[in-house]
Amino acid sequence: MLTLNSVFETLTYLYAYLFIYNISLVFFFWSFFNFVINNYKTIYFLNNLKFNSFVNLVFTVCLFSMAGVPPFLGFFSKLFILLLLSSSNFFIFYIFFFILLFLGLYFYVQNIRFLLTSKYSNSSVSFDLQLNQFYSYYLFSIYFLFFIIFGFFILDDIVLFFSWLFI
Repeated sequence: MLTLNSVFETLTYLYAYLFIYNISLVFFFWSFFNFVINNYKTIYFLNNLKFNSFVNLVFTVCLFSMAGVPPFLGFFSKLFILLLLSSSNFFIFYIFFFILLFLGLYFYVQNIRFLLTSKYSNSSVSFDLQLNQFYSYYLFSIYFLFFIIFGFFILDDIVLFFSWLFI
């Protein structure tokens, strides 16, 4: 049976998980939007990302974080949810979440495999990105890559922030 304290803890970890996942998702789609804005109008141009290793790194790190691969911030948020489900004796939800975790991981890894191993297309798209044009994109991307990779240092602050919302 859930007590008031465990409901409070559940909501805190759930909101922290949703916050971290949404930050990764917004960053992924923001990078994709910057990619599309530069006249690369179809998704088939994504296999040209091998020419721009920085954008490829951004997409890969975002997908790994959303998948919950251990060194990234998405792993810790999913770990908190799994630990909370196991300590609350919700074993059916624990098994269901675990199965969905691996199912989602499979699809994220398939997208990463497409990004990293797809063949070059025959299009004549130039990926010579000028630093002046994408200066804000690079700075914003570096900031969020740092947040996703080293976010476990501030994870307790994120959980504390969401716990203050329920006081």
